[in-house]
Amino acid sequence: MSLLQEKLKAPPLPLSVVARPRLNDHFALNERTRLLVLAAPSGYGKTTLLAERLPALEQEAAWLRLDQRDNQPVRFLTYWRAALNTLLDETGVLSPMADNADCVEQLECWLGELPEQRSPCRFVVDEFEHLSHPDILAGIAHWLRHQPPWLTLTLASRSRPALGLASLRLRGELEEIDLHDLAFDSEEAHTLCAEQLSFPPTRVSLERALRRSGGWIVALNWLVERTTTRAGFDALVERLSGAHPDFVAWFDELLAAALPPEERELMLQLGVLERFSPELMARLLEGERLTQRLEAFEQAGLFIERPDPHTQWFRFQRLFGEYLRHRRHELNLSTQRRLHQRASQAWLALNDPVMALRQAILAEEQEDVASLLTAQGPALLASGAYALLAQGFALLGEPRISTSPEHTLLYGWVSHGQFQFDVTARVIGWIEAQLGAREWQALNAEFATLRAQLAINHGNAERAAPLAEQALAVPARYLASTPLTATAILSESRFVQGYLEESLQRVREVERQARQRNDHQLLLWSYCHQSENLVAQGRLQAAYDIQERAFAHLERAELEHLPVAEFLYRIRSQVLWEWHRLDEAEQAALKGIAVLDNQGERWTLQCHIQLAKVAQSRGDQAQCADHIRRLRKILAEGDYHIDWVANAHATLLAWWQSTHDMDAVERWRQEAPEPLTEHATNHFSQCNVRNHARALTLLGRYEEARELLDALEAHTRRLGLVTDANRNQLCLAAVAWHQGQTAQASSHMQQALSLASRTALVGSFLRLGKPLGELLSTLLASNTLASLEQARAERLLTLAGRQKDFGSARRLMLDETVIADIVARPDVPELIRTSPLTRREWQILGLIHAGLSNEQIAEQLSVAPTTIKTHIRSLYQKQNIRRRDEAIALAGQLLAHIQGE
Repeated sequence: MSLLQEKLKAPPLPLSVVARPRLNDHFALNERTRLLVLAAPSGYGKTTLLAERLPALEQEAAWLRLDQRDNQPVRFLTYWRAALNTLLDETGVLSPMADNADCVEQLECWLGELPEQRSPCRFVVDEFEHLSHPDILAGIAHWLRHQPPWLTLTLASRSRPALGLASLRLRGELEEIDLHDLAFDSEEAHTLCAEQLSFPPTRVSLERALRRSGGWIVALNWLVERTTTRAGFDALVERLSGAHPDFVAWFDELLAAALPPEERELMLQLGVLERFSPELMARLLEGERLTQRLEAFEQAGLFIERPDPHTQWFRFQRLFGEYLRHRRHELNLSTQRRLHQRASQAWLALNDPVMALRQAILAEEQEDVASLLTAQGPALLASGAYALLAQGFALLGEPRISTSPEHTLLYGWVSHGQFQFDVTARVIGWIEAQLGAREWQALNAEFATLRAQLAINHGNAERAAPLAEQALAVPARYLASTPLTATAILSESRFVQGYLEESLQRVREVERQARQRNDHQLLLWSYCHQSENLVAQGRLQAAYDIQERAFAHLERAELEHLPVAEFLYRIRSQVLWEWHRLDEAEQAALKGIAVLDNQGERWTLQCHIQLAKVAQSRGDQAQCADHIRRLRKILAEGDYHIDWVANAHATLLAWWQSTHDMDAVERWRQEAPEPLTEHATNHFSQCNVRNHARALTLLGRYEEARELLDALEAHTRRLGLVTDANRNQLCLAAVAWHQGQTAQASSHMQQALSLASRTALVGSFLRLGKPLGELLSTLLASNTLASLEQARAERLLTLAGRQKDFGSARRLMLDETVIADIVARPDVPELIRTSPLTRREWQILGLIHAGLSNEQIAEQLSVAPTTIKTHIRSLYQKQNIRRRDEAIALAGQLLAHIQGE
């Protein structure tokens, strides 16, 4: 038979391929590893990975790329021999196939003809899932047992090869790469976008795309191919779902090819579950051989994951699971409800109230939901399942909720946890109207604690403290955590009033009791609150150390899902930003958003604030603008504590200052919370007043700004608010500098440097902008600084010199005479002369170098973003550029010629 030579070669790589060196450890060539298996469903880049990595690692390989027709012994053996012969010289080619020999005999014959010694190499068999003939599989298993040590068989397959992998695994002779390994990580997704898009998506959108796709390369490419703008990317990520028509059609074809009708129905029934085990399947489904059928699904490569290889728990890949839920309408409504009810009962028997309630809600059984909320509500509240509880209460409706004291209490905490303070206030109205009834009086401690919590959220510490003390005076009847929560509120009320040491003592008591009770949520909260207290005292390193203890507990107890974990990541990001550790600060904020991604964007306001601060510190105007837009959207949709609002407003003011938008500053002054200096006994009230002072400074109203800052300083001295004092001195320095009072400005800056010896602030200094460099230079020239302050001033001056202000990027001149001069220079890249750019491409290259996004370039040149994308592709092709940073480097080189550098 004639052979297709294409089947015996590695496939050509796509024009843009993402290198994946993080997987190198799987590709070690040694005598111990007989077999490397890449097993994952379609679209995970198995073949591309092999075609990219093997040459990169300089590993010699023979290739055999199979198709459906190769599942015949004679045809298979013919191609197997031809592939192996590519590894042998002409004198050592394998003998022709013997007549009537079976696969085992023929492969054993060829094994005997292979040389004993040779340099290590691979034999790659791609699309191994096409092989199911028992003689072929028996022959390959026999081959593996006797394979020479210089050869490593490497299989890429959608299904798990039936070659006795378990025994190879136990003997340490098997290396495996599964869909978890093959899924793109953050860096690889970023590279993909950098190489194929002419704009950088925000990190928030990219991380969300990774979570929603599970890193599935097909889905990420789908996003990239259909995107022309950053806003379009964001919108498409929101629509990325297994229920999207594109993926529905894709999965329909997959199931039609892989499963007979009766197995497809079993798959749809399993689709009601988010995760499952053989035991759970037995409780949920009727039928025989369920475990074997589940193993057959996994074997067939149907997007079934095993999160922990040491357990029997499974789940569907996220998009595939969404597809199955979309397709469940193929089951009749009564069947769906029966499955959900059974699933709820099964999860309850397995002591998982979260999954039990979720399934009861899907079954739309009000009585079951009401019963679960009453019995499991305290546990669900402690686990932070606010969004799920809210769904349950939405099914019941407020008229029914308000007749039950337990449901009313839970509903109040859920609405509070979702920042729906108006709903919480309404719930408290129901409580106060019914407190005379005996069954309502039984929950007096719980109700007093809820009222205290709402008071503290409204900034009314004076009302919160006596309510918390009232709660501690009577026993809790329903929520066992009530005394501990009341103690935490007392601690928080003292913190708000500025009594930091007393607050710290109380919160340490909360930590002790929470550890005894194994209350993870309050334990983590106590760590976070201690951290905030220590930051207020100017002890940022101590705060960081407390956070380290919190992270250790988070990891040890596997608590990443708790909403309070976002609190921890957020305050870690705040400290890291102050220390100018921007990459780490960004990562912490992104992790905080990931914790609450399924709860709703409104919860992530503080993390978006951090991302905007990081982008601004980097001088990345395009990214910062996107974060600011998202931040303002979230702010407009919620009712937040003054802490969150003041922090957001500080970031908005820094943005308006950098973009010289004084109209926005003036509008903000008219709408912002009042600057109540008499109540500025905590960091958020101080921040709010300081925001007004900064706004007045920007508007040239310096004396009014100074009066506010002087009033703040009275509190910082009395209460020991060291970090706020540090920031206030910086603002006072800016006011004096703008007034031309150099000596006074230098004095404030020197006090700020002295305080920074305790606080170690950096970010707040750098936010000062131009005045910082001049004041630091003056102080350093005066030789009046102590050695520690001098070292800090020198470091700050260095960092300030590296900061890139928005709009300061130099742009290429567009005059034809200058361009002609550049092209004529002998040291200009040859491609510039042989593949000349058009005038428009020169313009776009200059704007890319200036840091503008695709949309911004389109807006500046008054053309559609798709037009810009076309020009950029042309520019990249002409100059052999693959990534945006290469274009920026080329532009910088040309800019040096223009400026004679």
